Parts: sequence; C-alpha cells; structure tokens
Amino acid sequence: MFDVPSSIYSTIGKNVIYFKQKTFLLPLCALFLYMPDLASASPRQENDGWEIYANVRFQYQICYPSRLLKPQGESDNSDGQRFLASDGGELAVFGWNNIAGFAHGKDELEASLSEAVEQAISALKGSEGEVTYKVIKKKWAVFSGDDGQKKEFYAKIIQRDDQFISFEITYPSSRHVEYQKVVESIAKCFLNDKGK
Repeated sequence: MFDVPSSIYSTIGKNVIYFKQKTFLLPLCALFLYMPDLASASPRQENDGWEIYANVRFQYQICYPSRLLKPQGESDNSDGQRFLASDGGELAVFGWNNIAGFAHGKDELEASLSEAVEQAISALKGSEGEVTYKVIKKKWAVFSGDDGQKKEFYAKIIQRDDQFISFEITYPSSRHVEYQKVVESIAKCFLNDKGK
C-alpha cells in the first residue's frame, strides 16, 4: 500500500464533501428546472387554458378557453367583448340597459325577456336557420340552433332589474362535438354579480 500524506486526505475529504453536496444538489436543481415557476404561474397554467373576463359596467363574468378563443378587447362603451377563434368560431358577451325604445321601436315600453330572446334568435338564425332548443324562465333564457349556412349557435340571456346580460357563441357545424364541451363550460361559468 501507498502511504498517502495526511494533507492529501484533508484535500480529498473536502472534495468528497463538495462532490456529495453537488451530487445532492444537482438532481434537486434539475427538478426545479423542470417544474413551472409557481410564483409566476399564469392563470393559463393554473386553469388549464381557461381564463375569466369580468365586466365592471354590467357586473358579470364569463370564462373562456384562451387557447381557442382570443379576446378582441372591450368595446368602446364597456358593455362587453368579442372572442374569435381561427376556425371561424366567435363568442360575444355583452350587457345592455332595458330602457324604453329597445324592443321593436316601442317608445313607451321596456322589452320583456321574451322579446329580447326573439330579437337575438332573429339575428343568430337569419332567414334560413332554425331554433332547435329554447327554454325561457322568469329571469333567464337559453336557446340554440343553426343559421342554415353551416354554423351553429348557443345563447343565454339573463334579466335582472333594468338590465340584460347575454352571451352568444357561434361555431362551424363541422366542429359540433368539440364546441359542445366548450359551450357547456361557458354556460356554467357565466355569472352576474349575484351569482346567477
């Protein structure tokens, strides 16, 4: 055997300790490199691609799949926003005051929920489309159908006091299956300030 000077042992000992620390720290560092930075995680990471748009003027919020629908910026009068998809899909969410003169040129009356629904249906289905589903309750309504031009639609209107809030989503009929899941999620998370 060779006699190793004690000064070498002390150097080797320090290097072994240093190596052991590095060996322990390297996998730990690698782990942190592959983990998302939780402190700066975006809502997109936390919510699996879903984000929330909140409207201050009409006090409502809606969630939307940010990987599919891209926000176009709030309207000039702050009543809502449009979200567009590259496949031609569109989500529009907005509120309006139920003031005299809204429905069919009636100067003296406010619009009823039924009138607001019929006006929206007329705009969405056009002259060739049809409504395939419609439910009208005391303070809300939902309806869906197609425009006869290879697009489908789904809409919900909520009435509260002297305001309506609504969302309408249109999408290619060829993507019915994919959009059904999106529509269900949006409909569940569409809320006004009273959680309705």
